[in-house]
Amino acid sequence: MIVGSEIVRRAAVCYCCAAILSGAAGPASAQEDEKATPKDRAAVATCLKLAVEADKKRQAQDTAAREAAVPPKEEKIDAAGWIAALAAKPARINRSSCIGVVSDPCQDVPDNGSTMGLAECARRELRVWEERLNAAYKAWMAKCGGASICAGRRKLERAWLAYRDELCARQEPSGTIAIIEGSECMKSATAEQAIWLEQQIADSNGG
Repeated sequence: MIVGSEIVRRAAVCYCCAAILSGAAGPASAQEDEKATPKDRAAVATCLKLAVEADKKRQAQDTAAREAAVPPKEEKIDAAGWIAALAAKPARINRSSCIGVVSDPCQDVPDNGSTMGLAECARRELRVWEERLNAAYKAWMAKCGGASICAGRRKLERAWLAYRDELCARQEPSGTIAIIEGSECMKSATAEQAIWLEQQIADSNGG
């Protein structure tokens, strides 16, 4: 029997997770009324483009190591301002730097300070990363080049989905704050997987 805080944890993932696991379909599927908005898609795409350009520049300069991405700490007003602040520190930019480009500015708006408001900001960005994950997964599967490789990739993605869902169902602390933590976990984990898949595709294309 699931009781107490476990109910809240499970509810957090059920409430925020639009991903479902089904056969050979893509790894995530958003509900019809919870699609990413063009503005949010554009914010993530713009940030990722900036990151790719910075990555190429670092490679051209033969940088020995990449610094860990640190989101700007100054007050963030909107996605454009968030990206501009990040662009001012090119040595710190990589694809993971773009996680938060939609949710962070959204959460800085005072009207979004409630538990559900903060969670919804994370879900807004999650929808974008889910779309990118689905597209990358389909492209990755299209390039698997053999039955055994394709089966291995499906197995890998299903294992990742199970891991993500269990991880994000058990966020601490318990209570209503778990809704926010669960939403943030789903956003970050999905974004990292989308970025990883997109990188696999880029590498297979030679860049």
